[in-house]
Amino acid sequence: MITTTAINLALPEPMMVTWDIGRRCNYDCTYCEAAHHNNTSQHRTIEELKITFNFIQRWTGLYNAQRGITVTNINFTGGEPTNNPNFFDFVEYVKQQGNCNLSLTTNGAWNPKFTEKIVNNFFGVTVSYHAEAHPNLKKQVLENIKTLHQSGIWLQVNVMLHAEYWDEVVGVCDQLDELGIKYNPRPIGDGTITRKGWFIDVDGTNRRTSHDYTPTQIEWFYDKMGITSKPNDSKQGTEVGRTCCGRRCTTGRVDGEWQPVKLVDTHFKGWGCMVDHYFLHIDQETDTVYHHQTCQALYDNKRGPIGFIKDADQLIADLEIRLASGNHIVCPNDRCGCGMCVPKAKDFDIFNELKSNLLVK
Repeated sequence: MITTTAINLALPEPMMVTWDIGRRCNYDCTYCEAAHHNNTSQHRTIEELKITFNFIQRWTGLYNAQRGITVTNINFTGGEPTNNPNFFDFVEYVKQQGNCNLSLTTNGAWNPKFTEKIVNNFFGVTVSYHAEAHPNLKKQVLENIKTLHQSGIWLQVNVMLHAEYWDEVVGVCDQLDELGIKYNPRPIGDGTITRKGWFIDVDGTNRRTSHDYTPTQIEWFYDKMGITSKPNDSKQGTEVGRTCCGRRCTTGRVDGEWQPVKLVDTHFKGWGCMVDHYFLHIDQETDTVYHHQTCQALYDNKRGPIGFIKDADQLIADLEIRLASGNHIVCPNDRCGCGMCVPKAKDFDIFNELKSNLLVK
């Protein structure tokens, strides 16, 4: 991997709000833990979602004013967001408010009658293909993908590489290739989950959140990634790059010089980080707010939630004080996940320079 002392975005990006609007899902994939989905949670009402949206507007408005931008990206996730019977009516309400670019992360199994609403209200959709689903649902997913592709909307498909459904997922990738649809073949676990094999989840269900792959399957994957041979540990990051939803282009400071990078050594503990300026995560199920869904970094060198939506006024007041003081996040984690693409630096003089260049003078 490349050794860097700072990371910066090659291009400016709006803040991304990932909004998990509920755990309810019409799937029950064995590699998705109960903490992330169920079929029992109550759907959130439009009134509840409007309260959260008001908080999002106030919170992102403070950060946007510092950066001199007027737009916010909101990505709806779950669970399965399209399962909520109030979802599309609420999306149309959000669109009427303006200043938001909306995207959707979904399993793709929505009723085809909603496709037009998706095309009209979202600038982009990420569909995950799950081979464990019922055959009728999988057929519907593929038809929905084709329809979206024909509409011209930004579309990306994550094909979950289920080790036991290998021929099927390879066949799906072949279909997408033929149709010219952008997709990512996604190993289940992505090599970042240490728990291997089957285990009993908190809901009593058998789960396996990380798959092991045969040499043939691994060879197929690296061929799809455009790699002629399996890279060793020292080169894997720079050769494979990132397959995340944003695919942001980053530059790294290497030996005092800035250069484009795909992936770097992600041990940023103690670095100054601007993840709070680029991300906000809402867990509607628990009424909880985070700077970032996975890193959960806070201003006091700790990690966890910022607070609760019910305390919105206090959260906003606290944020105003922090932004006025110039405080920033110092990474508390041993490794970084999808937030690695935001500006950060080991040297705080460099970090302050990055921050100064980003904020409105």
